[in-house]
Amino acid sequence: MNEVDILKRRILRERMARKEAETILEKKAVELYQVNEELRKLNENLEQKVAKRTHQLKQSEEKYRGIIEGMELGLLEVDLNHNIIRAYDWFADMTGYTAEELLGQNAKEVFTPEGEFNEVFDKEDEKREKGQAGVYEVQLRKKDGSLIWVLISGAPIVDATGNAIGSLGIHYDITERKVLEQELAKAKVTAEQAQKAEQQFLANMSHEIRTPMNAVIGMTHLLYETALSETQKEYTDALRFSADSLMGLINNILDLSKIEAGELEFEERPFNLEQMLKGLQRTFQFKVKDKPVSVDMAIDERIENLIVGDPTRLNQILTNLLGNASKFTQHGTIGVKAFLQEERDGNYWIAFEVHDTGIGIPEDKLEIIFENFKQADIKVTRKYGGTGLGLTIVKELVEIQGGHIHAESRPDKGSVFKAILPFGNSGVKAIEKTKTYEKNNIYIKTLLKEQYVLVVEDNDMNQKLITKILDIWECTFDLAVNGKEAVDFTMNHKYDLILMDIHMPEMDGVEATRTIMNSADNMNQYVPIIAMTAAALLDEKNRALKAGMNDYLTKPFSPDLLLDKIGKTMGFCQERTEEEIIESQRTTIDLPTISFNYLYEFSNGDSLFVKDMVETFIKESPKAFEDLHHAFEQENWEIIYKRAHSLKPNFMMLGMKAEQNTAAQIEKMIKKEDYEADTIQNLIKQLEMAAKQAYPILQQKLMEI
Repeated sequence: MNEVDILKRRILRERMARKEAETILEKKAVELYQVNEELRKLNENLEQKVAKRTHQLKQSEEKYRGIIEGMELGLLEVDLNHNIIRAYDWFADMTGYTAEELLGQNAKEVFTPEGEFNEVFDKEDEKREKGQAGVYEVQLRKKDGSLIWVLISGAPIVDATGNAIGSLGIHYDITERKVLEQELAKAKVTAEQAQKAEQQFLANMSHEIRTPMNAVIGMTHLLYETALSETQKEYTDALRFSADSLMGLINNILDLSKIEAGELEFEERPFNLEQMLKGLQRTFQFKVKDKPVSVDMAIDERIENLIVGDPTRLNQILTNLLGNASKFTQHGTIGVKAFLQEERDGNYWIAFEVHDTGIGIPEDKLEIIFENFKQADIKVTRKYGGTGLGLTIVKELVEIQGGHIHAESRPDKGSVFKAILPFGNSGVKAIEKTKTYEKNNIYIKTLLKEQYVLVVEDNDMNQKLITKILDIWECTFDLAVNGKEAVDFTMNHKYDLILMDIHMPEMDGVEATRTIMNSADNMNQYVPIIAMTAAALLDEKNRALKAGMNDYLTKPFSPDLLLDKIGKTMGFCQERTEEEIIESQRTTIDLPTISFNYLYEFSNGDSLFVKDMVETFIKESPKAFEDLHHAFEQENWEIIYKRAHSLKPNFMMLGMKAEQNTAAQIEKMIKKEDYEADTIQNLIKQLEMAAKQAYPILQQKLMEI
């Protein structure tokens, strides 16, 4: 093959290769065109979506800005140094500036130039740096210098990396609310001052009225102890009834004040419902003796046990209701029916129906009669009198105890008031408790003959009253006329009990009590003290108990109530649990067990030796208890151990095994360094109480020897 042929063949191959390349390029060009078309279409779609989204965002921004502006919320954006980045229109209007005036200004310097709220802002800045939002209140100064209060909801502004670069605050003007709060605060202070003044007035009036009433009621009780003719008894009954009525009115006013102040107290103790109802029947039968009206009482025979609750408050409820019944009934009957509505979970739900055949109440007036100072008709008030407080207090007393009350009545057909109240079931037969109570009273009076009492009272009539009662009980006593004199008496004589009036000249009873109890040199430092006062408000009681007094007695009081308080305070007859009350059916009172068998056996029947040992115990044990109390105050466990150790064989020799074990328990605790103060103090008190109960029994046995 010559060179020409070779050249032709080469040219042919190049042409074929070029043609093939052109074909490939044409194909690639078509593919590239198709890709470009797809990209163009995608770009168009993306532009449409971006435009749509931008439009939606703009609409959303306008919508929420409109909402915020419509809610009168001022928005402010600041950087980390509180320099204003943007102030929205409402915020500018709120502060009296234009948005342009605020741009670039420092918000703290413009709105709080005195730096009063710097501490608040610093705490919020720390939150923003951590990416936290917060809500707080500050006061801002407007352009004209006036001040407004704003509630700020602040949130951090962050960049693309998540770092805080500033904050957005939504401001709400709360100036009106703050002004209202300040006015309410002032009104509250004024109301509290008025209430305090009212309380003080009631306390003073209570004291001034109750002091002479105590003498009236007390002397009436003493009159009943004398030989009275029928006419004298009738006059005495009338005097007692009038005094009780006046006290009822005073108590109603005070109770209303206590209810409003939330200071009303309720007892929880067993009492005889049948006995209470019979007492009410006798009282109101006397009240209506000049009218052809009979007084009926009925009690469900299923309520045979003592019920547990507040007898004073129940008596107050029934007395108020019966008082209205007797007032508005000119002939026929009034009365109370008590029946068992339900018994569940060991509790009685007792329904009391107070009925009468009186003038009745219109149906449309049945609700308002329970309101303060309201009666069904102004004509009724003019004709029958009354304050309109009785039913208000009855309703409050019933509902506070978890019960409810309603009335049913028709004009000229009489009325029925039905109150349903919950009470505990003691499980103790009422008749057995009555016998026990009477025996305990006799026992307490017997023990009182051996006691030395200090009476502190400045009112002449009350002095005569209480000293006469103590004379009747054959109790030895001294009389001090003020607190200072009482302190002097206690420095020179050892007493078993102090009856302390509170409001006195020179030094009042509370200060006298503190002086006696805080003086280590006073031999009566640990003697029980019962407060006596004519002030019946809770603050007065708390003041007395806080000073260290053991119990509290409100004037006027009956001799039986005074006896009961003395018995409980001195441990002669303590308040007991339901289980202890049940046990009281077996025995009148749980007295210490005493036996001289050991002493007689030890001395081969030497009565003089036995007598000497008993007299030594009676003489020396009080000093041992004084030492125990003083050591306990000083936390001197060594002395407590020694006294308990020395008392233990003394109790053992007198056959007082329970007390011997108690002394041994104290001794054991101290030896083990188990200084449980409350337990040790209670054990000491138990020992002292048992010893005091033992003294009169030992005296009696000495007389027999």
